[in-house]
Amino acid sequence: MSVRQLKEILARNFVNYSGCCEKWELVEKVNRLYKENEENQKSYGERLQVQDEEDDSLCRICMDAVIDCVLLECGHMVTCTKCGKRMSECPICWQYVVRAVHVFKS
Repeated sequence: MSVRQLKEILARNFVNYSGCCEKWELVEKVNRLYKENEENQKSYGERLQVQDEEDDSLCRICMDAVIDCVLLECGHMVTCTKCGKRMSECPICWQYVVRAVHVFKS
């Protein structure tokens, strides 16, 4: 890459390169920027994965409480106990809900 291209990359990413006199210094800054960007993307992906796992455990009705209820007779676990007791039909299969039973995870 040319010095001009390196400076443009740094400028577009708001990196100050004013003290750099040599091309190798610019290359080092661009490499550091690239590595930091990769690390940020990895940590962002990990945060998204954790958030998705947290969302998977939330009640599908209120989206506030943790899923801790099984709907009988169908057996789907998609609600918290509070919402499950108010359900007359399962939100997944639309089968009539006979009972909502609180379950415990060990």
